[in-house]
Amino acid sequence: MLIALIWKFDFAPFMVLIIAILNDGTIMTISKDRVKPSPLPDSWKLNEIFATGVVLGTYLALVTVVFFWLIHKTDFFTGVESIRNTEFKEMSALYLQVSIVSQALIFVTRSRSWSFVERPGFLLVTAFLLAQLVREQQSVYANWDFARIKGIGWGWAGVIWLFSIVFYFPLDIFKFFIRFVLSGRAWDNLLQNKTAFTTKENYGKGEREAQWATAQRTLHGLQAPEPASHTLFNDKSSYRELSEIAEQAKRRAEIARLRELNTLKGHVESVVKLKGLDIDTINQNYTV
Repeated sequence: MLIALIWKFDFAPFMVLIIAILNDGTIMTISKDRVKPSPLPDSWKLNEIFATGVVLGTYLALVTVVFFWLIHKTDFFTGVESIRNTEFKEMSALYLQVSIVSQALIFVTRSRSWSFVERPGFLLVTAFLLAQLVREQQSVYANWDFARIKGIGWGWAGVIWLFSIVFYFPLDIFKFFIRFVLSGRAWDNLLQNKTAFTTKENYGKGEREAQWATAQRTLHGLQAPEPASHTLFNDKSSYRELSEIAEQAKRRAEIARLRELNTLKGHVESVVKLKGLDIDTINQNYTV
């Protein structure tokens, strides 16, 4: 643990055991959780699981280090009795903070969206509240010399809950970021589309529209415009010409669709194309 390396502060093994027992009891209720089925075929996402575990675990470890530094070296939390250099009370505060964030993490990992939007199951919420109630009682009232903890009162319990809630919300953001990076879309935007750090106006939108216009000209048998001293999108006529090409393409598509729907010949040709038949072998004795 970083706290042991930095401040030579050893976390009580008995309290680690209590955390593990209460967390395991809560996790068992996952089997009865209220979840939404995936709309698509799903599979094991081991890369996402591993990356999420590393990132969120590192984040929570750093949050705990920051919390311990605040109670051990500073008087940052005003309005409550200072517990600086009181080992047993610092142990109680640290135990409660670790217990809250480690167990609240289950609500982040169980959801695909924001954790506070997807309502968990009744058993999971009940198990979480009961486990936290036990931990609150231990941190507020317990005086166990063998575990090196001493009650810190409800004031400190409220401060620790507020601190944990503030640092809980970034967990969802980290989750979304990890999923976005692993999906490949982030690297496509950065490396392939090259739009992340471009200095072009509107992220090169004009250039992409010019390429599309050239492709449309080629498709419809039109000659490419002669190069001019100014760019395509600095000329008002080019804007108008581009709009006309788009409108013509849309009109042709609509005519083809109506012809296919409303004429016998169009319907027959559509069926022939779908079935991959040779239209020359079909009897042409029909009228439109």
